[in-house]
Amino acid sequence: MIFLIPAALLWAVALWRAPAALRDKRKRPLWSAFLGLAIAITIKPVAVASALDAALGLHNVATLGKHLAGILAAHSVLTFVHDMADERRPELRGSRQHVAVPVAAAVGLTVLFLAAPQPREVDDILTSYATDWRIALYGLIWCAFLATALLSATRLCRQWGRHPEAGLLGRGLLLTGTGTAIGMVYAAHRVFALVLRFLEVDALSVDTDRVISNGLLFGALLFIIAGSTLPVGRRLTAWYAAHRDLVALHPLWFDVTSATPGVRYEPPRGRIPEALDFRRSRARLYRRGIEIRDAVLVLGSHTPAPLREKAQAYVTDRGLVGAEAAVTAEACWVRTTRIIHSDKGHSTKGLIVPPASGGPDLSSETQALKQLPTAYRSDLVRDFALANSQDPR
Repeated sequence: MIFLIPAALLWAVALWRAPAALRDKRKRPLWSAFLGLAIAITIKPVAVASALDAALGLHNVATLGKHLAGILAAHSVLTFVHDMADERRPELRGSRQHVAVPVAAAVGLTVLFLAAPQPREVDDILTSYATDWRIALYGLIWCAFLATALLSATRLCRQWGRHPEAGLLGRGLLLTGTGTAIGMVYAAHRVFALVLRFLEVDALSVDTDRVISNGLLFGALLFIIAGSTLPVGRRLTAWYAAHRDLVALHPLWFDVTSATPGVRYEPPRGRIPEALDFRRSRARLYRRGIEIRDAVLVLGSHTPAPLREKAQAYVTDRGLVGAEAAVTAEACWVRTTRIIHSDKGHSTKGLIVPPASGGPDLSSETQALKQLPTAYRSDLVRDFALANSQDPR
């Protein structure tokens, strides 16, 4: 059960990154790293491994699959870190591991696995069959490859992560480097336990070995996952803010564009379907702001000047000043005109005036725009609209 959470996180990240990896080959190493780790951790539990072995009709073949997936993951992590260093700081380049190395390691593991007699299903071949020289060599090749790849990745992560210009990516690489360093300790522990069992030295119990190796592997995975996903944290935060604002502006947008449907780019949807659509939130927020402003301009062209003056006097009498007064007055005449324009079809001509608030970019414009629905839904504005929608003059 300890690996259920990492497995779920790894598959979630792997599936999330799959479309980008298909489009851009530069993003494939990180995706293949998550895919390899997801496969390895998924088949690590004894119940899953035993079911896979039974389905394939070969004892302990899940262990081989887990280690081959680990080779893919280790090589992919190393390739990803090298690509980051080459792109950001060319002077940090190290010797890149050739693809022939993981291929040779995978072939060696497969040959030794198939050559070693395995008469029964076991939890861990490196524990139960460690006295067989083929399994011992299998374990040494696996651990040596893992340690070598993680050593190079750790060195590059620390070098680039400590650079003052690395920023959030640098902090992510430091976390990844911590994970790969813990992975090196995991590999060393596996070699130590393997050598002891090959020499038939009973210095480490099976339960103790399992607790130590699982703890080290779990810690390494958490740091690698955290470090690899940290650089996208800022983008996720920005996406969440855009989606939140998109949903928050929906009631105002729906209300004012219902009176001016010509400004809508697409047919309207309810708030729940809008909230459950997570695609292109930033672009949709940008368009929503434009449509709200356009609707207000259209409504403003049907707002008589006396109504604007009455709205301004109304909010002033209630003690509002400055920007709050300007936004609330705008909400008063917008809501009033929306009722008149929708229900009574008045064609009174007014003046087109600039909005009460705004901003030079999407972020500041959204923050300014969010003040309008707050005022629009207030009791103060509702009372004004109800009182003046019969006679806007």
